[in-house]
Amino acid sequence: MDNTEIEKKPYGNLTVWNKQFTLTFAANVLLCFSQHTVNTLISTYASYLGAGAVTIGMVSGLYFGVSAAARPFSGPIISKLDQRKIMIWIYALGVLTGLVYAFSGDIAMFITARVMHGIEFAFVGSLNLTLASNSLPREKLGTGIGIFGLGAAVATAIGPSMGIAIFRWAQELWGSDTGYMVVFLVSAGFMLLGLIPVFLLDPCKPGKKALEQLGAWYKNIISVKTLIPAGLMLLVSASSILFSTYMVPYADSKGIENIGLFFTVYAVVLLVSRPLCGKLIDKIGVGRLYCPGAIVYLLSFLIVALGNSLPAMLVAAVFAAVGFGTLNPAIITLCMRSVPHAKRGVASNTQYFGIDIGFFLGPVMGGFVNAYLGYSSMYIIGAVPVVLSGVLFMATWRSLKNRLY
Repeated sequence: MDNTEIEKKPYGNLTVWNKQFTLTFAANVLLCFSQHTVNTLISTYASYLGAGAVTIGMVSGLYFGVSAAARPFSGPIISKLDQRKIMIWIYALGVLTGLVYAFSGDIAMFITARVMHGIEFAFVGSLNLTLASNSLPREKLGTGIGIFGLGAAVATAIGPSMGIAIFRWAQELWGSDTGYMVVFLVSAGFMLLGLIPVFLLDPCKPGKKALEQLGAWYKNIISVKTLIPAGLMLLVSASSILFSTYMVPYADSKGIENIGLFFTVYAVVLLVSRPLCGKLIDKIGVGRLYCPGAIVYLLSFLIVALGNSLPAMLVAAVFAAVGFGTLNPAIITLCMRSVPHAKRGVASNTQYFGIDIGFFLGPVMGGFVNAYLGYSSMYIIGAVPVVLSGVLFMATWRSLKNRLY
């Protein structure tokens, strides 16, 4: 599919569930299950292999560090080459990564798998987002992006529990070695299944006109026009990672049982709020939704910080899902509409720079604050990036909206 031809198509004649979007959605769902099935076991597997506390921390952060380091290469490659062919190679790398995880006999081999996983992440998120957004009508971009995130929401809700259940089942039958191995083999299997819709995608190589617009390779590492949306994503990501990183030990410190329900409620509400907010973005615009979404998201952190019971945490989960379900598709829509069609690959790559940095800084910031002030203060201070994102949005919205495509 030639990007120059895509630009000429009448967007109004296309639907969200066209062939390219549907296949990309399916590939992304399988990718998300592959990721979330193993994420909760990474640190425990490193410990099982003999890693100390410092090494475990390094291994956990290595994934995002490698991803950020690889993005100067992934951006130009995604923008200039056939995205379908890149997807095939990256999903194949995902299969291989799962196998290396599964057969890691020592920490050195495990670190090799983490490096491979980081390289995979540097490409696959941007690729999926670029292919999905390129297949959507401009008038339905917010709706489509809202729907596209549902796969991640489902995987977030089901994947960790599935991974732990598979591990325990295999461990009871064959021991811990085999327990970890089976989980990582299942992860590799999801990536292998993901190759099926990837192979069925239409070719998506930029034509001569698009390549001329893209320019030299170094101009496709970061999109200057999307630095503000990437900054918004960095701030929101730095706050959002605090829930998945610290919610369980925070609940333990307060004696709150069954905190797993927080993530279940969050995922269920996100399934409803995200596509709904995507439709609202198309109907009334990002400008009218961003600040209300930020306020709702801010309240979720305050409720968590001040709450002392499971019901309070579940109320916070609802607010968090509605807030994040508004902000995330709003930022992605803003990012994709800030550049011409041919530049969406580098735009999505720039946004993922923000995600990588936010996911790295969030836990570091949270750990520092928690060490000195405790969990409650951490969640109060953790809401500051959300406030800053609202301030940044209000300060820049007038100039941003005037250059949207």
